[in-house]
Amino acid sequence: MLYRIVREANGTKTYLKHSSSTSEMLFLSETEATDLMQKLNSQTNSDVRWSVVQASID
Repeated sequence: MLYRIVREANGTKTYLKHSSSTSEMLFLSETEATDLMQKLNSQTNSDVRWSVVQASID
């Protein structure tokens, strides 16, 4: 399974992307995604929090 990091504000989902790229970051491990998500949330003052979701690949 693949996982990605997402946040939602005002009904709009934003997926974490690679820096200076339009491609989303995908993780093979839920633990790896969760570790980065927690780091991101600890470094922001925003009420909008990141979360980990299972990626659906079409």
